[in-house]
Amino acid sequence: MTTEPKIREISPDETLEVCARQIIVSYFHQMMSYKEGAKDGSDIEFVHQMRVTSRRLRAAMDNFADCFPEKSFKKHYKKIKLITQTMGAVRDLDVLIVRFEKELGALPEIEQADIRKLIEHLQQEREDARKPMLMLFVELEETDFEKKFLTFFQGY
Repeated sequence: MTTEPKIREISPDETLEVCARQIIVSYFHQMMSYKEGAKDGSDIEFVHQMRVTSRRLRAAMDNFADCFPEKSFKKHYKKIKLITQTMGAVRDLDVLIVRFEKELGALPEIEQADIRKLIEHLQQEREDARKPMLMLFVELEETDFEKKFLTFFQGY
């Protein structure tokens, strides 16, 4: 799992646009490095890290929006926002499930059965929330989003 984006040294001699492109592309690569793990679904950290990085990417995009043509930029920004929202729906359920699983052992046995049912319900909701996430990943691949995003922000 990637931890920090690889950003080469930024120099005050470079333009803001060059620096912005470098930062945005680095966060994008980091975010996408979690996609396969998020698709797999067996380790909730991939969803968490992809969501966190998508939020960092959006913050960078907010800060540097003036460096890019508005129409094209907004199209890419909206897709990143959709990724954040889709990952958030899954992540929120992951957090709830983990919380209830941790509290399970401290509860009286009679209450544990109810909490287990709640956990089962939340797990089903999580599977339902994963469907739009997986469909979004398919859409991103079918529309060649990654290549288009990188082409736009790398300036090729």
